[in-house]
Amino acid sequence: MNICFASLRKRINYTDVLEYGMDVFYECFRYYKDNNKQHKYSYYNFAWGSKGAERNPDAIKNADVVIFPAVQEFIYFADAMHPRDVEKSQAEIRKTYEHLNDKHIILITQDRGVDEKMIMQYTFENQVKPKSFQTIDEMDFTMCLQGLKYHYINSSFRFPCEKNTDFVYWGSDKSKTAGGNKSGDSRLNIIKSIAKNPDVSSTIIGRWPSGVKVEKKWIPLKETLGYLDQSYSTLCFNWIDLTAVTGRYHEALACDIVPFVWQDYDTNNILITDDWQRCLTIDDLYSKIEEVKESSKWLDKIKSDFIKRLPTEEQYYKEFEIILNDCIKR
Repeated sequence: MNICFASLRKRINYTDVLEYGMDVFYECFRYYKDNNKQHKYSYYNFAWGSKGAERNPDAIKNADVVIFPAVQEFIYFADAMHPRDVEKSQAEIRKTYEHLNDKHIILITQDRGVDEKMIMQYTFENQVKPKSFQTIDEMDFTMCLQGLKYHYINSSFRFPCEKNTDFVYWGSDKSKTAGGNKSGDSRLNIIKSIAKNPDVSSTIIGRWPSGVKVEKKWIPLKETLGYLDQSYSTLCFNWIDLTAVTGRYHEALACDIVPFVWQDYDTNNILITDDWQRCLTIDDLYSKIEEVKESSKWLDKIKSDFIKRLPTEEQYYKEFEIILNDCIKR
């Protein structure tokens, strides 16, 4: 097969883990192409190393399979960006439509709001007719593919530091879905309340509307770790699919942060160790933050259970290889 790995929006010159949001998938694909020489590989707007990524339409045109890692795709259609910037990005994608027709497309996603329907309707504007469309989701993997983040953070060098911040959150507002419709997600109001509470020291990082004081708007995870290492707790949310989990849980434990979860997050208990981690109200969260500041009992219990069940890096890469091979065979 001729396989094209295509970053349809952002130019990605991939250098290292913890520098890019989809590094777990990039590393899995690196492992795959290194161990599956029977295929030919090309790249569109993506390169291994600090330079070289270019929008080469022939890479897509000559491919049998196009693998599309969708990086925060939903924000382009959730009224989170200036229409001018969205249109500029869409104009580039439109140039690929004719080459994407009659291809086997494999979407790689780590966001509940990004699926086949959204890509076909919004990203491709109902103008692409692929031969097949399949999806590889972070939730297709044991304890979620973001478990790799734990290994990457655990292997990174950081200067030791003391905990001095009650709560940290790194992420973005999810109050709207593609099309600008209200999602019903409650995190904006929760994070806003925490940030305004004078009795709880907090650090908020990411893309948030006015009314939420942020320390940094958006920085690579590698630069975020310094803030995480100084913090006691965080809160994990999900939207659309309450059975799914998110990378924040894995990242938190790698930085010795207690990962609380909001209400029905991870309803199948894929990650959480004890129902004590569930916070049903914001006052419930505040009370539990005081507990983790007084003792490491809960952190030790949660982290020990997590590590016992977490696959190794090699196991994750092999799991990806099996899943991608299955998609290609179809």
